Amino acid sequence: MEAVVFILSLVDCCALIFLSWVIPEMVGQCLSMMLMLVSMHWFIFLLNMPVAAWNIYRYMRIPMGNMGVFDPTEIHNRGLLKSYMKEAMIKLGYHLLCFFIYLYSMILALINE
Repeated sequence: MEAVVFILSLVDCCALIFLSWVIPEMVGQCLSMMLMLVSMHWFIFLLNMPVAAWNIYRYMRIPMGNMGVFDPTEIHNRGLLKSYMKEAMIKLGYHLLCFFIYLYSMILALINE
């Protein structure tokens, strides 16, 4: 059962690396979090919690009428491009870290079975 949980988490993490839309990213992060909660992997669950909370915060912060977080007409006017790039790089680093944690845990679970 542990191997299946980590395989699903690994696939979810691969999808999250390439997602930049708020709602699918939020659903994928919460799915990964629930998998870790159900399988009682508390450290990885706590590792995922701040990112899920950040995704929910970003979703709540989108103004009505906007299609997403990044408004292409305002990015260069306000100088927000640098902050958006910093957020994207932090997200990429986090998901790569989670990818290797899930990969290690999956291999460990497959060896132990």
